[in-house]
Amino acid sequence: MSLLTQITDDMKAAMKAKDDATLSTVRMLKAALKNKQIDLYGAQAKELSDEEVVAVVKAQIKQLKDAADAFKQGGREDMVSASLKEVAVLEKYLPAQMDDAALEAAVKGALSAAGLTVKADAGKAMGAAMKAVAGKADGSRVKKMVESILAAFVLGLAFHALTPGAAHAAVSDAQVISSIAYAMRVGRIILLLGGLMAVNTLLAGSFKYMAAGGNEDVGHAAHMEMINGLLGTIIIAGLFMGFTVALKNIGA
Repeated sequence: MSLLTQITDDMKAAMKAKDDATLSTVRMLKAALKNKQIDLYGAQAKELSDEEVVAVVKAQIKQLKDAADAFKQGGREDMVSASLKEVAVLEKYLPAQMDDAALEAAVKGALSAAGLTVKADAGKAMGAAMKAVAGKADGSRVKKMVESILAAFVLGLAFHALTPGAAHAAVSDAQVISSIAYAMRVGRIILLLGGLMAVNTLLAGSFKYMAAGGNEDVGHAAHMEMINGLLGTIIIAGLFMGFTVALKNIGA
């Protein structure tokens, strides 16, 4: 049975039961659905799909919740209660909501099928994810899940890029590889500049140490400067080599 049929049957049942509160809410929904049908199809004798009906129901629920918030701020608790009762009537027309595990599986599948793996694709990813969940999860939940999955993918990709022999098996998206490779190249340039500064610190400390003569304070300060320069050079050289190996592993 379609949602439209269920809504019509519920309206008839409310009329027979003389349930004025439910009848009023369902009639309001029926009017909104009729307006939507005209907006989408004009004079065509085409019914709304279940997905289109759900979209209208969600819009009505949002309006009622917004109204309830406004009434609450105005101290109209009676109107708050009435609005929330209408929300309860409409919520039964929404699909059963996914739990977190099901939502994660659905979003991962949608993003994988669409080849969306970087944060720059967040807009497209949301569209694909919302289509996949088909109204079975709130938009805010879907957004958080999309952001979490995209972030996890990038972190996992970076890890594989640093692991010899694993990158090509883990990476199939050329755009992602290119983005990470670009970031690593920029990182190597920054490391080169840092390396020059570290070497300069090492040399400066050496010259000061040789010129210190018998001055212990100057000699100690120069010695510490040499150590800092040496440690900086070693650390930067190690990071530079790591980035170089990672670039080689991803074939960039």
